[in-house]
Amino acid sequence: MKSFRFHLQRVLDVKEKEKEQAEWAYGHSVQVKQQEEATLYKLVNRREGMAEALVDMQGDSCSAAQLLAVTKYQQVVDRQITSQKVKIIGCEKEVQRCQNKLYGHMQETKLWSTLREKAEIKHQEFQMQLEQKEMDEIGVRRYHRRVNQG
Repeated sequence: MKSFRFHLQRVLDVKEKEKEQAEWAYGHSVQVKQQEEATLYKLVNRREGMAEALVDMQGDSCSAAQLLAVTKYQQVVDRQITSQKVKIIGCEKEVQRCQNKLYGHMQETKLWSTLREKAEIKHQEFQMQLEQKEMDEIGVRRYHRRVNQG
């Protein structure tokens, strides 16, 4: 029986490679988003710590300059939080873009894999038909030999 060789195997290989690259890009984008979310979490914790420090300072005797410095630092942290939220929104868009791209590559790969499977089934059916013809031919020859000898 002749072995099966898919004539578009190179295309299938390219599509599988593209899918792997899309999977990597998606995973990387998710990882970046998680890192940015961790940074936001740290900033929010820092902001909460500054708010507590500000309340404590107001209860104690401290100078107006110290209160002003803490307040200014708190404003800086607030701006960083806002900036970080914008970064996270950008990361979410990138994750979505990578996810859509991955989905498209998965569909393409599935299509080409299905074509390969169908081609392999046709090849097997054709090989089975050839084998059946050979068996029929052998049977006919044996029959003719028996008839001619007998």
